[in-house]
Amino acid sequence: MVQVCIDAPRAAHDAEVAFWRDLMPGRWVQSPAQGFAGKWHDDEGSPLQLLFQRLGETEGPVRAHLDHGTDNIDTEVARLRNLGAEDIGRWRGWHTLRDPAGLLFCVTGNSPAQTRLRDLG
Repeated sequence: MVQVCIDAPRAAHDAEVAFWRDLMPGRWVQSPAQGFAGKWHDDEGSPLQLLFQRLGETEGPVRAHLDHGTDNIDTEVARLRNLGAEDIGRWRGWHTLRDPAGLLFCVTGNSPAQTRLRDLG
């Protein structure tokens, strides 16, 4: 796993981002993509980063999903489908699947081997 994506409705998004940025100092990069606030990464040994996604819905619970990193999205999606994951679809730079128990997760091109100075843009 390369990141945890915090999914927040518009009404809760800014407060959620502010809380986690205050709680966990580290490298923060604002996202140029409209649906994302930005990413946090530690660079002091943690391979995991946090991504903050602004959902299209106004209200609702804040939730999270896992992002699985790979060097080859198509090959990894095929492998995960063979393990029983359901293919939900490809988006801009990631692929969404559902595990056999129903949990949504994404496969991204963030290399799991890159743990320091990861590109957060």
